[in-house]
This record gives sequence, structure tokens and C-alpha cells, in this order.
Amino acid sequence: MSRRGWVLTLGALFTGAAALAHVRLHNPGTGAELFWSNPSNISVVIQSDGSDNIDDSSVETALESAIASWNEATGTTAQLVENTSPSQKARTDWSSSSIHLLWFDETNSSGYFPPGSGTVAITPIWFFGNGTVSDADVLFNGKGFQFTTKGGPNAFDVGDVATHELGHLLGLDHSGVAGASMYPYVDPSVILHRSVSLDDVHGLRAAYPDESFASLTGRVRRTNGGAGVAGAWVSARDAEGRFAGAALANSAGNFAILGLDAGEYTIYARPLDEPVSSANLTSGYTIVTDFEPAYLAGVQSLVAGADLFVGDLFVGADVTLSLGRIVDNFPLRVVRGTSTNLQIHGSGLTTGATLIPGDSRFVITPSAWLGSLANFSVSAPSDAAPGLVDLEVVDFAGRRSILPGALEITPPDPVLSTVSPPSGSKTGGTALIVKGANFQPGARVVIGDRIYPDGEPGGCNVVDDATILLTTAVTLPGVHDVVVIDSSGVEGRLTGGFASATLPSLDSVFPIAGNRFGGTEMVLRGAEFAPGLIVRIDGQVQANVVLDSSERVVVTTSSGIEGGPYQLEVENPGGGIATSAFTYVRPLDPHIASLSPDGGDSGGGDLVTIQGSNFTAATEVVFGADPDTGMGGVAANAVTFVSANTLIVEVPPNSGGSKSVLVRRADTEQADVLASAFTYTGGSSKSGGCLARLDGGRFDPKSALEGGLWFLALFGALLARRRAAPVRA
Repeated sequence: MSRRGWVLTLGALFTGAAALAHVRLHNPGTGAELFWSNPSNISVVIQSDGSDNIDDSSVETALESAIASWNEATGTTAQLVENTSPSQKARTDWSSSSIHLLWFDETNSSGYFPPGSGTVAITPIWFFGNGTVSDADVLFNGKGFQFTTKGGPNAFDVGDVATHELGHLLGLDHSGVAGASMYPYVDPSVILHRSVSLDDVHGLRAAYPDESFASLTGRVRRTNGGAGVAGAWVSARDAEGRFAGAALANSAGNFAILGLDAGEYTIYARPLDEPVSSANLTSGYTIVTDFEPAYLAGVQSLVAGADLFVGDLFVGADVTLSLGRIVDNFPLRVVRGTSTNLQIHGSGLTTGATLIPGDSRFVITPSAWLGSLANFSVSAPSDAAPGLVDLEVVDFAGRRSILPGALEITPPDPVLSTVSPPSGSKTGGTALIVKGANFQPGARVVIGDRIYPDGEPGGCNVVDDATILLTTAVTLPGVHDVVVIDSSGVEGRLTGGFASATLPSLDSVFPIAGNRFGGTEMVLRGAEFAPGLIVRIDGQVQANVVLDSSERVVVTTSSGIEGGPYQLEVENPGGGIATSAFTYVRPLDPHIASLSPDGGDSGGGDLVTIQGSNFTAATEVVFGADPDTGMGGVAANAVTFVSANTLIVEVPPNSGGSKSVLVRRADTEQADVLASAFTYTGGSSKSGGCLARLDGGRFDPKSALEGGLWFLALFGALLARRRAAPVRA
């Protein structure tokens, strides 16, 4: 015994399956039942590394769903509270009493999973002599087994295994009920232990009640001699034929089935031998199995909160007939409204025997009796309520065996057809419509790292069996499956149904038109542009895209079909799309090559020659426009079209400093801009010109020459100043 007290290790076993419930874990030495001193706030941490077999966030949501399954149990104060602190989630020191960790042990560093171990998961629990739990952790055998959240062969469902192990963490032992989450075996094909049964719920109610429930008490005795039967498994079946609760009799044969609701119950006792036996329980119990299952005479009526003593339940001598083995994948699923073919192992399953369901409305038709195996079909009414149904076999001599909760009745699997819209912002707020079939009240929708429970704040709304509505919360970016999980644990999945994206926004596109043969340099300004984005024009992916920053993208257009405006799309990885428009035109794009001179007085009035290509008489010139958007700036006072390669413009007034120069065709909106192309300086008055007048007046060569010399001198001074100053792009 250490400072943390005694330790129990409880595992989920794999033989054909792994995990048991309305029996409390106890101190093997003193018999004290284990309990949390503060059950309403049992902290658990999901270790952030997840499973080596699963490369997305679904491990975390599967574990959170398992936590939610226990937290949804009614009539108990027990609550598992997830600690989501990043520093706590990064820890791997599971053996510390300061953390209760859900962790995938991929290397057997814990020492619990030696080579060849058949344990899929284990829950070490430390406790003091009086039963107070000081620490508990859930360890998954990642070294020995594969895990999954999406089905598939030879891999165990994370949610199924986790729900079982969390029951141990809460203080529950294994259960003799085949359909309980605490049933001690697990198989890769089984997911129905994801949902807790009434037996599991009653275990929590017995350990941590928050209200007064009814109970059935009595004693199991032998017909021959009247001695009490130690360790008999006693079960209650409700008026609808559903399994309702169970208890393990003590060494004197006394039993108490706790946590029951008001109603009518049928009581029976059976030996705890197959498929669950005393070997599946913590040590310290006295269990005998040499008797035949039997029913207590009559139906027991319970009122709310009452304790009803039902008297003695007598059992006869042992029989060789038995039902259920660990190779069976319990619970055997029956879909309501259908006929399901099943098989079950046992002994004495020979011709002349009869299989009887706990719910008399079910129709069972045996097809083969093979001694140790029976093949049969079960037809369940379409209005059959979900839950566990007992299965009983009676042979030709009237001997019987009963397996509690062998069948689980579920609705059909949910079917997802569409999710609209198929993408939304990672920041949440997208209103989704999920369409499909077989949606049931109480379902959960899982998208990425988020769970949306039906009817809860921030959850989903199951409108009808074909429609679910929800509004997304903040979600990990990426393409996610959309999963609808029924309260029974069955699920439907739309692979890649929703993309949680960093949604880009487009503030400007410049220019908004370009030549049909491509080559237009277009600048996109906005926000949330992400690495790996693609740009499309009229559905055509543009080949030359440069992401300068999250706010700026430069595209050199590919060729397109003349016309438009066409839709321009910017799509981030994950599907987030922003749209605008672009037009392909026949004319070639204007282009600026140089300005002469490239500077002048801030008062304007200088004449500048612009050299380039594809100019027209409709070309506009703007000084100081934003090079990325084409917005702002001051239009030239006058623009003279000399040729397709030359424009002469009168510089407008502007503030000092380097300014861009933009040329734009007014008829097509094609444009080109040269950043920092012209430098304004302040100061001198205008007393000369750089060229002879072109207004038809008399041309004076001397005046032209003097003006040119003055201009050239000024131009040279400007060059010197510019060379001495740093250049700003």
C-alpha cells in the first residue's frame, strides 16, 4: 500500500470481445465499496496525442461522447468533468494522483500490456481502505491492438471501449448483463456498448443517488433444503419485457435491485457462469453456480420510492442447458421493424428446444439446433422501444437457461444524404441542414472536434426523421465526416460531408478585366488567404498564383474565353470560398514601361512622357493610386495620346513623395500600374517648360532649348537626390 492506497486494475478483454455493471467495485480485503468523495466533479483529461491509428480529431470526440453517455444517466449525482487545459492534456504521467488521464499507451510504458496480452484497455484504480478512490486512469493498449472511430476490420471502436472503462473509473464492476456497457468482453464488430444500459444507470444510482428510487429485495434459496444461494444473479424485467435491472446476491443469497422506477416487474435468478463468471469480478465475492434459473412467482408492483420485499425465490438443481458464450458478440442487435438472422452458442441447444424472448411481441424462428450453437431469426415490431431484451431457452424436458439483456433493440442506422451548405467558417456560425433518414430524438451530430447533442444549448435539433438543424461552433479547419449517432450507439456517416475552412474574404480585385490570351497581373486584396489556396475564373484553375500574405494574392491570368463578367473564386484548403468577378476582353492590356521625367514639383503642371504599349485615346492616367486596388490617386490634368506606345500627360498636384502611376482603359477597365514611378518634390515656381508648346502657337527654338536645359538640370538634380535616398518598393 502506497500513499495513494490500494490499487485495482480492471480491463477490457479480447477473446471475441471486452468489459460488467450493476456490481460495485470493492476493496477485496474489507469488502468496502469504492466511491469518489466528490462524485459531482470527477475530473478527467483526454491526453492530446490520441491514438497512433487515427490521424484526425475523432479520437477526442469519441472519448467525449463516452463521457457524455455516462453524464446523461439520470437519478445520480455522478458527473465526469473534462479538463481541457492544454498543459494538462499534454501530460503523460498517468500514474500521478493529480490527474485522471485517458491515454493510449503505444509502447507499453505502463507495463500493463506485455506481448500477447488480451487486454484491450485497463483502468487502474487507487483507493484507501474505506473505499475512497484517490486516483483512476484509463489506458488503451495501443501497442497490442488497433483502434478506430470509423469502423473497419480488426480495430476496436474507441467509444465502445471507453464507455466501458469509464464505468470502472466511476466505481462499477463487470456485469452479468450481456447488453450492458459493463459486459466484460469486446469485439471489433461491436459498438452498442457506447450507450449505457439501465443496468449501468442503476449502478450509478446505487453508488451516487440524487433522489429516492424504488427497490426490490428478497432472497434466493434452494428448493431442496432452503439454503441461500450465494452470488446468484437476480434480474428484473419490466412490463414491456425489457431488461430493467439486476443485482448480485450476497453470500447468504440476499439481493437488492436498486434504482428502479415505479412499475411492474418480473423477477428471476440465474447462475453467474456463462458467458460472465466470477472470474470477471474483483476478488472477494462468494459465487455458486450449481442451480437452474427460476422465476419468482407473480408480477411485482412497485410505487415510486418504495422498497418492496418480494420474499424467497426458489431455484432447483443444476442443469446442463446454458445460453451464451464469450465468442458471441453481445449484445445481439435486432433492428426494429425487420427480421434479423442471429446465432448464439451454449450447451444443450438441441432439436425440441424453444427460444423465448423477454418481449412476447417478438417472433423468434429457430433454423438450426447444433448442440453448442443455435441459428435463429428475430422479428421485432416497428414500434418496439429501444432497449435490452432477455433471451431464454427451454429444452424438451422443460429445463431452462436465461441470458439477461442478450438482445438489444435499436432503430435502423441513420442515413445521411446531404449537408447544406457543405462548408463554413472555422470560426463557426454556419447554419447547417442535415438531410437523410432514420434520425431519432436524442441523437448526437459529430463534426470534426465538435459534438452537437439533440436539444441541448449549442447542440442540434432533430426536427424529424429526415432533418436535423444545427449551427456550427468553432471547428478545427479541414474536411470532416458528418456523423449522426443514435442514443443506442449506432451511427450514420457522410464522408467528407462538411469542410470547416478558413473563409477568405475578397475586398478588391485589380484590374477587373484582362486580355483573353491571359498574362494579366491581377492583385487580390482581402483577408484569411491560406497557403494552398486556388483561384478560379469561370471554373478554370489559374496556374500562376502567388500568396504574398494572408491579405494579398497576385495572379497572372491564364487564357480564357472573351466575355463575362465571369465568377472569380478564391478557395482555401478545406473549401472556404470567396467570390468576385473578372472579364476577358479582346484588346491587349495596357502596359507602362517608363516615365520621362520620373519626378516633378508637388504643385503639378510638369509634362511627362509615358512609354509603354497598347495605349489608346481612351487611356486614363492616375498619379498616386493604390497599386493593389487601383483606388484613390489624382487623375492627370491632361492626357495626350501620341501613339500606342506613347502618352504625354500633365502631372496633377499631389503631396510629396514617390507615387504610383496607373494607366487604365476607360472602355474595358484594363489597367496597369507602376509603383513608386513618379516622385513629387515641393518648392519652386513654374517659370519655364520642358517642351515647346503644342497648341499651335509659334515655335521658338531658343525658348525650347532654354526650357530644355533648365528642365534637364532639374532632372539631373532629382536623379542625384533619388540615388542618395533609399528606394521604397
